[in-house]
Amino acid sequence: MRRFAFLAALLLCAACVSAMGEETAPAEIYRAPRQIVISFTGDCTLGCTPIERGLPTGFESCIETNGYEYPFANVRDIFLQDDLTVINLEGVFYDSDQNLVKKAYNFRAPTSYARILPLSGIEAASFANNHVLDYSAQGQFSTMEALEAQGTAWFGTNEYADKTFIFEKDGVKIGFVAAYISDWMNAETGVRDKLAADCQALRDAGCAVIIGCMHGGVEYSCFHEKDSISAYQEKFANALIRYGADIVVGHHPHTIQGITVDGGRTILWSLGNFCFGGNSQIRQNGLGESVISTLIAQFTLSFDDRGTYLGHQLNIIPCHTSGSKDRNDYQPCPVTGKDAEAVLRAIQRDTTPRSLKLKPYVEGVGAIQEFVPAPAVP
Repeated sequence: MRRFAFLAALLLCAACVSAMGEETAPAEIYRAPRQIVISFTGDCTLGCTPIERGLPTGFESCIETNGYEYPFANVRDIFLQDDLTVINLEGVFYDSDQNLVKKAYNFRAPTSYARILPLSGIEAASFANNHVLDYSAQGQFSTMEALEAQGTAWFGTNEYADKTFIFEKDGVKIGFVAAYISDWMNAETGVRDKLAADCQALRDAGCAVIIGCMHGGVEYSCFHEKDSISAYQEKFANALIRYGADIVVGHHPHTIQGITVDGGRTILWSLGNFCFGGNSQIRQNGLGESVISTLIAQFTLSFDDRGTYLGHQLNIIPCHTSGSKDRNDYQPCPVTGKDAEAVLRAIQRDTTPRSLKLKPYVEGVGAIQEFVPAPAVP
């Protein structure tokens, strides 16, 4: 299994001080005959608004100056060491200004920018979100074609698309679904029925694990106990689990939120922004805190020698959305020391149940959490 350099040695350290200030030992790596490592990031907008297009501080000007490999240069090695990297692609690859939908923010990049993903070790993208239709259905269809032309898998369910994704390694299949909460809530779209049917179809296809990507929540929400995770966000996540998801990965709030572990299943409520070309400035959340903090959520899925799912283990790799804290340089990077501990604290204060204490950050490795055994088979 390819992991960070010196991972095993670092995890043999004695107990260290956690990001929450408590003495606790790092979690040990669970060993299994077969393992699959999947990395997830939050919102990736690889384009910009019409206002910022052409400005020297805009995302497109940055790419034209620095090249396609620039945005993920600081995390590419992590993405190349795993088995699969999945981002939430928020925006479209479309070579026209036509079909612009009237709304506050529209994110678009040339179709050639789809090359950014394979050059960065990114193999798949969820795109069921509130920006995939920024340029109407034509923009979405163009995005689908651009991703396929680069060999990048896409998945998502909305009014114009209903596609799942199956990743297979060593005979083990992992299934993926994705949807935007507004589409799921709107009965006319049929997304609820489609998601339930898709999850069943993935099981029927032999998927040992199903992962649901959930786009929903309150944008730039605070981390207050009752304000951060919305009631509809909870309903959506619980519905995905009811449909059959073993892991739920959330985005849309643009800030990192907490973790819930229950019944052998894990919900990551929001991974926040990651590579966010939609704004040249670094925004603040409702508490006046910078939303520069983000993470790579890296799951190791474990199976026995027959391919039976045993459970999963999460490694939180703390990151910043930008190498500069004063402006958005569109280049997310791993962080260490106090910056890494701040990311862990932000996740911890929004984590339920409150008794769930996150394992600490280990320099050069991340914060490896306890192994979560698979749900008991009825």
